[in-house]
Amino acid sequence: MIYGILPCLGSVFLLGAMFYGAYRIAEAGRHGLQKVNIFHWSVAGIFVIASVLLSILGNTWVNLVSILLFPPVAGWVLGTSGTFLVPYYILAVAVFMTDAVVTMVYQILWVRGILYLNSAELAYVLLVTVSRMLEFMVILLVTIIAGKKVGRHITARQVILSVFLPLFSIFNMYCTLYMMQVYLSMETMVLFIINLVLLIGLNIYFCVLIDIMGENRRLENERNLYRQQAMMQYQYYEREEEKFEESRKMIHDIRNHILAMEALYNSVGAEEASRYAGNIHQMLNRFQQKYYTSERLLNIILNDKAACMQRAGIREDMKVGELSLDFMRDTDVTTLFANLLDNAVAAAAESQDGYIRLRVNMVRQFLSIVMENSCDREPVKEGEGFRSRKSGHCGMGIANIRRTVEQYGGDVQFEWKEGVFVTKVVLVCAVQGPDVV
Repeated sequence: MIYGILPCLGSVFLLGAMFYGAYRIAEAGRHGLQKVNIFHWSVAGIFVIASVLLSILGNTWVNLVSILLFPPVAGWVLGTSGTFLVPYYILAVAVFMTDAVVTMVYQILWVRGILYLNSAELAYVLLVTVSRMLEFMVILLVTIIAGKKVGRHITARQVILSVFLPLFSIFNMYCTLYMMQVYLSMETMVLFIINLVLLIGLNIYFCVLIDIMGENRRLENERNLYRQQAMMQYQYYEREEEKFEESRKMIHDIRNHILAMEALYNSVGAEEASRYAGNIHQMLNRFQQKYYTSERLLNIILNDKAACMQRAGIREDMKVGELSLDFMRDTDVTTLFANLLDNAVAAAAESQDGYIRLRVNMVRQFLSIVMENSCDREPVKEGEGFRSRKSGHCGMGIANIRRTVEQYGGDVQFEWKEGVFVTKVVLVCAVQGPDVV
């Protein structure tokens, strides 16, 4: 039973964990993931059964071929594009290398007497358990790293939980097997198997719990972005309503203004009448929104931030070329441009001669964003970002910018030199943007 059933159960657990890891990698990218039907699950099941039967042979090369066949099989089952073969192969190679390293280290510890059990069966059980738990931990870590690469926010708590529970399971198994040396019987072996199954279930539960934590954080971040966007649009429409009311009053008085201008032409002259007309033009200009781009949401954001710049006495020079932001979600447009301009306004407001210069253009299949703003004080670097000097802010603006840019396969660079802060963003204009924050 020990040499037959235990390796098979361990292989089934390992391959199931690998398929789950591949699904999480594909789900994090949100690209090309199809709905898996019974036929796809049947193919995955056949692959698992064939791999388990081949693993019984104990041939390292056969196991290696089985591992290397996993990425294309997982890609076909999940319906992902060829680009996902790279992380799938990384996952497969990481699992195989973990198995090889664990076996080698285990033999070294056994030969040197550091790790010793008086029963060959118990030693074999410990080897299989340790290998599978460490491989499970590696699968979780590779999945987390892949999620991080596509912009998913990963907390230290998620990483610690991914490492802590498998390590605890290994320690628990070793202590249990060490105590079983005193009295080894069929009853104790059955209890051990029950304990092992419960530990595997606990690891799976915590794995799902970690995913739920990440999903909850994503939804919370998305909710905050929608709230920010809704507030911005509400303020925009509120200002438009105020302008409409003022324009009604202006239209009501426009006849009086025309009569006043005619009287000035007849009595004082053209110069005074021209000055009066200029004042009327200024009053009328307050009622119109400046046109930056045909992209409605981006135009709202730029007008909103331009109003903030005007109130703060900041000179603005914002120009947008012909472009389409259909490949981006509205929340991502808000996250990117609102955070870029908020940071620029905060820095320029503290400068002596505050100004902001923004250029947005489409260059072939790339969206180019270049922004310069005055920044008298050199920002304080903190990791890949900068520490916020604004009270009550935790410096998440740049982190949100980076995360949004990474979602669209782009790049962002920040540079400060001689009182000027320069931000350069390049995005790949895909047909449809990802669904993650």
